[in-house]
Amino acid sequence: MLKARPLEISLPLKHLPTLALLAAAPIWAAPDLQPLDIKPGNWEITLTVRTAGHQPPRITVKRSCLDARELEKPLTLLFRGEGQGCRQSVVVATSNRQEIHVDCGGDAAAAGTIRIEAPNRESAKVSSHWSAAAGARNVRMESTATLKWLGESCDAAPPAPAAPVSPPEDANRYYRLGKEQTAAKDYWAALKSLNRAIELSPERAEFYNARGYAYLLLKSYANAVVDFSDAIRLRSGYANAYRNRAVARRHSGDEDGAAADMRQAGEIPPLK
Repeated sequence: MLKARPLEISLPLKHLPTLALLAAAPIWAAPDLQPLDIKPGNWEITLTVRTAGHQPPRITVKRSCLDARELEKPLTLLFRGEGQGCRQSVVVATSNRQEIHVDCGGDAAAAGTIRIEAPNRESAKVSSHWSAAAGARNVRMESTATLKWLGESCDAAPPAPAAPVSPPEDANRYYRLGKEQTAAKDYWAALKSLNRAIELSPERAEFYNARGYAYLLLKSYANAVVDFSDAIRLRSGYANAYRNRAVARRHSGDEDGAAADMRQAGEIPPLK
């Protein structure tokens, strides 16, 4: 038997607060704020989260039971964790549409807008857009959740899908993306893509060479030397990795090591 609990959608992301969508606890004094007119019971939620860049979306499916008493007030956001410094404002709350603005101070400096639309009592759509400062960069995320009413009884809920909905990840796609991002001088994005390529396929010498090159362009020479060395370890006749490591070693002040790498690269016959 499913226990009745708030309708909840979690949106985790580094640099942004973790949020949950659920029935509001406070009392709404403004007369123009109305509860959302949807049916109580068991709901299926399909959540798609996209982060800025070209990474695959994260898709999850879950079910939640919404009690009739929880629909007596507008839906709003509950923040998990203390000290987030976040402030939420319900801008619109009608029987079929709601809009909530969220502003967070502190180091994250995050802000977002959540919009809820219920075209009928058995379906709803939640869309959100978030941005947060991460040093000199700005992290952006958007999500879409489709909600479908399954029935009045939470006891008769169909079983959750056994397999994840997310599409399979391809290491080669991350590798190609990382090289494209390096060519476009988006080196931090390239590192993120190449990190994932190496996680998925850690025995590919060209992946380490590509990441080492991104580090080299970022003037992170010690990291570049490590990656070029791993590429050479995995492929002993990798002339390009030797030449790249020679450049990184020269910038690091290791002239002898750089000269040795250039000699080694010259002894490797070119590929036919």
